[in-house]
Amino acid sequence: MTSAISGTGTRNQDRDEFGPLPTYLELSMAMAAATAYEAASAHQSRRILPRLSIVEKAIAASIAALALYGIVLLTDGLYIKAKTELSHMLLERAFAAELRGEDAKPWPWADFTTEAEVAAPRLGKQAIVLSAGTADASAFGPIRVANTPQPGDEGTSIISADRDGHFRWLKEVKPGDEIEVTRRDGKVLTFKAGEGRIVPSDSGITPLAQGRHLVLATCWPFGATERGPLRYVVEAELVDTQATGALPATNTKPLSRAE
Repeated sequence: MTSAISGTGTRNQDRDEFGPLPTYLELSMAMAAATAYEAASAHQSRRILPRLSIVEKAIAASIAALALYGIVLLTDGLYIKAKTELSHMLLERAFAAELRGEDAKPWPWADFTTEAEVAAPRLGKQAIVLSAGTADASAFGPIRVANTPQPGDEGTSIISADRDGHFRWLKEVKPGDEIEVTRRDGKVLTFKAGEGRIVPSDSGITPLAQGRHLVLATCWPFGATERGPLRYVVEAELVDTQATGALPATNTKPLSRAE
């Protein structure tokens, strides 16, 4: 009994140390005081900006504008990269369908088709070649220039692409490098690259030249922002008149000749 009374007394002493519980009136007064303090602090913080000088305000506005512009550029860059990756995936899928003998466009509204793949094995670079469509087709990949034969056929086949995009690697091709072309009929042709050279846009390269040649062309100089009168070309000659590849030629549709 004594221990129980002692325990009760101890708990009462603990409560006494904290004092009596606050009344509703006291709680209301405390909350009102806290609200008034927060309002005063917010008002004080709002008064900081008006104290800035005109020059300081202009600097702050410039920093905010630059930050916003940076966000816009970053977003735009990510969008372009995503669009490029998606289009490349769709082009590869369409070309794979062409190899199977199917009629396939990369996307329903495309005014071009995929007809080959050009690759530089030493550099580990490749790109899907498109049939000559509108000028918009060149934004998605190299195009075979109209009125030139298919790669490997008699004459000179010309494939053109953007210097800072799909043919950015063209300047790294060295004489003797192999250039492989996979046609949509399954044939894999190997060409031997010659010396790259700079020529006028009307260089006189003719698709009717004797032999079986391939010309890869792009604008010059690399990195320029405007289209100029010069072109950088790499001429290559077919190593063997017979296809060196072993892809199954499931596509039996005739290839379009010089258009």
